[in-house]
This record gives sequence, C-alpha cells and structure tokens, in this order.
Amino acid sequence: MRTARERKGQFIIIAALLLSIMIIAISTVIYGTVTYYRQERWEEYVTIVDSIKTASCNLLQVGLANYTQTLNQSVLRDYFNLWMRDVRKAYPGFGVDLSYSLASGIRSAYGVNINYNLGLNRTWNQQVSFSASDATVNIDIASVGLTGYNFSSHVFLKMNIRDAKWYYKAAQASDRYVLIYVSVDKEGPEPVINLQKSNFVPVKLDGVPQPFSMKRYYESKTYGCFIYEIRINSVATQPTSAEVTLQDTRGIKSVSYTTDVLMSE
Repeated sequence: MRTARERKGQFIIIAALLLSIMIIAISTVIYGTVTYYRQERWEEYVTIVDSIKTASCNLLQVGLANYTQTLNQSVLRDYFNLWMRDVRKAYPGFGVDLSYSLASGIRSAYGVNINYNLGLNRTWNQQVSFSASDATVNIDIASVGLTGYNFSSHVFLKMNIRDAKWYYKAAQASDRYVLIYVSVDKEGPEPVINLQKSNFVPVKLDGVPQPFSMKRYYESKTYGCFIYEIRINSVATQPTSAEVTLQDTRGIKSVSYTTDVLMSE
C-alpha cells in the first residue's frame, strides 16, 4: 500500500509539472502573438501618419506652384478639401479623420514677415522677393485612440538681387554690359544651388526682356553666399531698373525688381 501511495504521489507531481510546462508554453505563445500583432498594427499607424505628413508637404508645394502661376488664391484650400476626402477613403476601418488650418495673417519666418491669406503668400517686385505656403494638419485615428496629433508644414522660396551693376568703361557701346548678382534660398533657409539659365526667364532691363548668360559660384568676400551671376551684353546706357523672374525646379515662381542699377567701371 505504501508503494502504491508513493507511485500515486509521483504521478500527481509529474502531472502537475507537465501541466505547469504546458501553461507556461501556451502563455509564451499567446504573449508573443499579441505582442507581434500590436507591433504590426502600430507600424501600420506610424506608416499612415508618415504618409500623411509627406502628402501634406507635397500638397503645399504643388499648391504654391499653382498659385504663383495662376494667382488663384483658393487653390490650396481646394486641394486640401479634396485630399482629406481621399485620405478617408484610402484607410477604411482605421477611423482616420483629418482637419487642417491654413496660415492667416503676418508670421515671421526665414528672416522676413510673411502675410498669409488662405495659407499662401507672394511678395514680388521687390529687391527681396518670396513665395510661401503654410498649413497645419490635425490627425485623429479612432482605432488606436490617437487624437489631437498635429504638425505644420511650410514651403518657401526667396530670391534676392544682391547687386545690379552697369559696366561702362569700354570705349565701344556694344562692349558695355550689366551684371546682376542673385541669391536664392528655400525653406530652412537653404541655398538653392542647382538652378540653370532656363530657370531665370525673363530678365528685363527697363521693362524690356534681354538675352543673357549666367554662371554659378560661391562668393565669399562680398556676399558670403552662393551667387547666380547674370550678364547682359551690349547695354549702351545705364538702365534705371532690373527685373529677374525665377521659376525653380518645383515650379514655384518669384519676381525680384530693383531700381538700384549702379555704375561701375
């Protein structure tokens, strides 16, 4: 009888150990599955937010380019309304809801005061000219309980006519020329150094378009920045004004104008 009881006790202990091992193993599998599922879902949400950020910045860029070409003040608002509708359709089941606000009024950025209207601004026909767009996007994702998340995006292009000089020392009037020194920045501000001659059309003296040549270089002594040097040949008399129109590689436009065309031997 003692032997039977000992064997029965050993069986119970072994059974308890096996049951404990099974419970631990199942718990580990369940925990790993749930953790993996949560991680996978969270990565989806992060991807959605990143995609919305990228798309909103692209929208500001396209909207600003369109505005500077057409001067349609409501274009950015129209783009955002269509985009919000498309985003809701693109992520069914996630409960993604967007809202936005377009910048309004005067804001200081990039060393200038920008007076926004419906998220857009163009300040042209000055020595320092610029075009800008600005919006804030709010994201709610009901399925994950994310509410009130927002971020702002900005697009900016600035052109500065640093100098405009008429070189008149040559005896022949046909050998006299004008040099216009231009710098270009975008959001950051970040110097734009990849523009070509075709990006600066037209260039005008006294309101008349001129043929010109252009070269690019970094000027460290006078301006301390990257310069586009525009040269106009055969300028017999001193101009009273110079105008440069810029359209960058994003399609964004700006126009700078100066009446300070100096005489230089």
